[in-house]
Amino acid sequence: MSRRARPRLRDVRRAYHLLGECLEHREDSTAWRAHLLTGLQAMTGARVALYLHVDAPLSAVEQVSETLASGFLDAREQALWAHYQATEAHRDDLFHRGFYTRAGGSSRLVTRSLYDVVERSAWQRSRHYGDYVAACGLGDRITSSLSLPTAGPRCEQTLVLHRDAGDGAFPAPARYLVRLVHHGLSELQGRLLTLPGTREDLAGLTPRMREVLMGLLAGESEKQIASRLGLSRHTVNRHVQRVYRHYDVTSRGRLLAKLRSGGGVQSLSPR
Repeated sequence: MSRRARPRLRDVRRAYHLLGECLEHREDSTAWRAHLLTGLQAMTGARVALYLHVDAPLSAVEQVSETLASGFLDAREQALWAHYQATEAHRDDLFHRGFYTRAGGSSRLVTRSLYDVVERSAWQRSRHYGDYVAACGLGDRITSSLSLPTAGPRCEQTLVLHRDAGDGAFPAPARYLVRLVHHGLSELQGRLLTLPGTREDLAGLTPRMREVLMGLLAGESEKQIASRLGLSRHTVNRHVQRVYRHYDVTSRGRLLAKLRSGGGVQSLSPR
């Protein structure tokens, strides 16, 4: 690493401190991811930071899920970027295709700056740059991706940081710091940090919904849950329906299938 690219010791300490702060929200994936993104923005000077899962990248069934964003200026920018991620990025975007081609099927962490992947002139002539990136006032980019363990198609956990176009390139140490944080994240998640969509993820659940979910996962009937919690069956059914909506399912069977990769139900107890 060149002297210019070497981060200051205090920035390395900030990176580890950020990971420690994320652990304070370990069971709520929305909370720790939001804190991670704002921390990375402050650390690197990014205007926009995104967390997302890219499922089956570069295939005909590629899709983006579990997206969280920080830093878009207004709803128009956010809607434009959502359209780009959902329908455009995987088609012929030079950066997207170049990045995930180089990442391959490896489980190793890959962190790249924009012009490590594409030539500046080709990128700035591209439709994707003009219609989406420049239209949102964004310029330089750092992307970091890691394959998550999954029984299904390849799933890449991806962090993306965008510099405001008026701020020029990222400082030289920024890529190293992003890689350092993502590597630290990989050591924590699934063990100490809850991944979004897993059984342990309590993001958006009220304490009562968590108690009802614990009963569903333990095989209790709604009548048994109502008796245990001292609630009416009608009230329990209302909470059950809210749990289903939260996980975007319509039945207990689909709920169990969606959360099949999680651990034990004891971590679901409200604190």
